[in-house]
Amino acid sequence: MFDKNTIIGFLLIGVILIGFSIYNADDSQKSTPAKIENVQNKDAVATTAVKKDEPKALKPDSTLPDSLKDAVDLAVRKKEFGLFYNAAKGEKKITSIENDKLKISFSNKGGFITQVELKGYRTFDDKKAKLERDLKLFIEESSFYQINFNYAGKKYNTRDFYFTESKLSSNDSVEAISFKLATSEDANKFIEFQYIVPKNSYKIDFNVNVAGLEREISGTDKGLTFQWEQYTPKQEKIVSEERKVATVFYYDNTEEDYDYISEGPKDETEDLPANTKWVSLKQQFFSSAIISDKDGFKGGKVEAHYKEEDTNYVKHLKMEVPIPLAAAGLTSNKYSMFFGPNDYELLDSYEGIHLEDQVNLGWGIFGWVNDYMMKPIFSLFYSWGISAGICIILLTLVIKMALFPITYKNFMSSAKMRVIKPELDKLNEQNKNADPLKKQAATMELYKKTGVNPMAGCIPALLQMPILYALYRLFPSLMELRQQPFLWAEDLSAYDSVYDFPNGFDIWVYGNHISLFTILMAISLFFYTRYTQQMTPSASSTGGGEMQQALQKQMKIMMNIMPFLMLFFFNNVAAGLTFYYFLANVITIMQAIVIKKYFINEEAILSKIEEHKQKPVQKSRFQRKLEELQNQQQKRR
Repeated sequence: MFDKNTIIGFLLIGVILIGFSIYNADDSQKSTPAKIENVQNKDAVATTAVKKDEPKALKPDSTLPDSLKDAVDLAVRKKEFGLFYNAAKGEKKITSIENDKLKISFSNKGGFITQVELKGYRTFDDKKAKLERDLKLFIEESSFYQINFNYAGKKYNTRDFYFTESKLSSNDSVEAISFKLATSEDANKFIEFQYIVPKNSYKIDFNVNVAGLEREISGTDKGLTFQWEQYTPKQEKIVSEERKVATVFYYDNTEEDYDYISEGPKDETEDLPANTKWVSLKQQFFSSAIISDKDGFKGGKVEAHYKEEDTNYVKHLKMEVPIPLAAAGLTSNKYSMFFGPNDYELLDSYEGIHLEDQVNLGWGIFGWVNDYMMKPIFSLFYSWGISAGICIILLTLVIKMALFPITYKNFMSSAKMRVIKPELDKLNEQNKNADPLKKQAATMELYKKTGVNPMAGCIPALLQMPILYALYRLFPSLMELRQQPFLWAEDLSAYDSVYDFPNGFDIWVYGNHISLFTILMAISLFFYTRYTQQMTPSASSTGGGEMQQALQKQMKIMMNIMPFLMLFFFNNVAAGLTFYYFLANVITIMQAIVIKKYFINEEAILSKIEEHKQKPVQKSRFQRKLEELQNQQQKRR
């Protein structure tokens, strides 16, 4: 006969077995996806899932006594979470810390930053709607980071657990907070996140401490890894333009240079260098970055993906870097985090980090032109407190005045070609049936005799190309242009639409709107092209060969259709850039008119040419080569 205690014992065993059966049957449904919403309005329709490995919900039979439910719950947690079974259960709590620049929200569930608000900044949509709320760089529904580790052959991450929160310090200069995940049996074994937030900075200290766990979680294939993912939210006017520059940047300590995932449309994955200083999840005008101490991250990988049809986020950016673990004792890994605007001067103020390199001003000479000339000049004007549009006007005037000698030389070369045109026509008539090499040699001799260089007009145009391309890279990157209105443009960092096509109508390449600055730029380019063609002699009248004449004919066709092509190529670019190109074309036309009217005296030019004819002519190397080839051909005959 069984006594009362024996019966209760068998009942407990049965309940535990039933609990394990329920747990094992439900094990395949461990992950519950959370959805990303409009980060400025959490009531918006969710669109994109961010995978989060949440622990399985524990649901003992509700008919059981509380003591039995607790026993099942404890047994399941011990089996599922091992050392950290106590931390697998808790109540989620959000804690916020503010400084002069940021409002940062922390969750004890995972110990990570769930949301960052940038004070003084707004999204384009909020500004248009006149909503006075700070820009959310990311929120928990669209971003997370965690430390991944292996224990007893199973994979875990820190977001599975509830951390113990404690204040480290709070004073007028800094606030510090700690989140500690200790093992259930030994409080001296733990993973700890420490956050130290200065009162007036976009950069905070982030320390990762691991103590006493080297035997339990070391020796795995990858050890510890820090994983950070963001579905970067739409902050600006045009999501397609944000996607062109949103990517993952990183800095190689060994090469002392930056690199980044391609900003193009395709999905990308790259391995990080063995000595990476920092990794930045970069949006168009804002970034979230983690910065290593002097030792750098030892490898890792970064990724960028997006779906064209989903316009509620820009790109899915991801990074994974290893977290070192000492052989014994306490491992203290010191990092920093940056949450803020991609303002070149601000990023440059963090000495020795080179965060400013993620403001992509162009490669090679184009980057130098922006870094040492265009950006400082614009910043100087902007520091005077004038509007961004007026700054562009002043910058354009400075550039065009600096290039005036080149413009003058270009038109002077055209004037010289027009002056000697009668002599070239006469020479062409005399040599119309002559050998092409002989004809070319005679033409070059005339150029040498008159002191005219037919290439003088091409060289100045080539010298202007680095400036034109440099500005193409500069204006979309200028923080000073963000949300700055001018004339009809509501945001100089985005296109200036004066008419939006209805019902989603979209013209391939052109877009779904009409940009007025682009139209003005194309019109000004058309008149500038026609004016310069009228002032430039044709290849046939300058002694050019058949190939040169054909090339000039093709070039003329290209120049005539270029204004039309610009309507398509520039309809979706920043209004600040198209305004600059329009203004530059107008100023160049005005300079050409002034040069022609007040600086070019064709009679004086002709007089100088006649003077130059009296000087002894020294044949150039090219002329001598032509004569040699001509003599060789005559000997063969």
